Amino acid sequence: MIDFDLSKVKKNLFAKAFAGRNKNEDNDLITNLYEKGGEAFRGSPVGKVVKNMITSDFTKKQRDKALDTFGAPEHVKQFAQYLTGGTVGNKDITELPENLRKDVVRAHLMGSDKDPLVQAGLDKSEVMQGYPNKEKNIFSPKYSEMVKASEKEAELTGDDSSYQTLVNTDDGGMIPNPSYNPDSTLLSTYATSKPTKYTLGHVQFKPEEDGGFRMTDTYKVDSNRSFGHDPYKPLRGYKSDLREGGRLASRAYDLSKFLGINQPMKYNVKFKKDEASSFPSREEF
Repeated sequence: MIDFDLSKVKKNLFAKAFAGRNKNEDNDLITNLYEKGGEAFRGSPVGKVVKNMITSDFTKKQRDKALDTFGAPEHVKQFAQYLTGGTVGNKDITELPENLRKDVVRAHLMGSDKDPLVQAGLDKSEVMQGYPNKEKNIFSPKYSEMVKASEKEAELTGDDSSYQTLVNTDDGGMIPNPSYNPDSTLLSTYATSKPTKYTLGHVQFKPEEDGGFRMTDTYKVDSNRSFGHDPYKPLRGYKSDLREGGRLASRAYDLSKFLGINQPMKYNVKFKKDEASSFPSREEF
């Protein structure tokens, strides 16, 4: 049996927590305590044993059985897996539940000739499509600021033409898409159902020689900076990529990160030609 000296672990943890304080201007005392303390714990004998216990394949199999038994929604299941060591054997995810598969195909065919809205007579330009980088024009990220500025201009000059153009015309606030690429394979599932958009978000959906498609993605929690937000502050802030889960999701992430057990997971899912070319019914959309 291994004999752990917890007093030494505790002493080392706090020593590292205070070491190097103020080296990173984005970090405050609590952030440094969290980061340095976590580093010390993960490197300790206790930390290594805890990680091995939680992330062993045996534990992950029991975790997955429990999640299935309690009927956890797919986005909850994937988040729980990410927080506790990833998939069994750290293998790629190659299968999706039927409802998620249908949503991916819906997103893929949105705005195409197969879309029921287009078939009903709507112009393709009026229907959202699933490939955001294939859109030539997008709403300006600063649209709300533009509206406020035009309102102020109208108050000062009495001329509200700029405001009317912004809010009452189809192309008001539109700008050229800086990421425009007619061959883009970046697919957005955010216009589909809650389980799908929370689980997948954006994925790559690439055509293959047999006429089918392959969906690839990496399930991970992105940084606040990638959303244009302020740096994340553990233990009390909100993780931008976990905004739907609120404080609970952010605190769960903090704990997992501290223990060193969070593990990104890769998707590698095949869609056959017939499946990817037929728009699923919107009954469960």
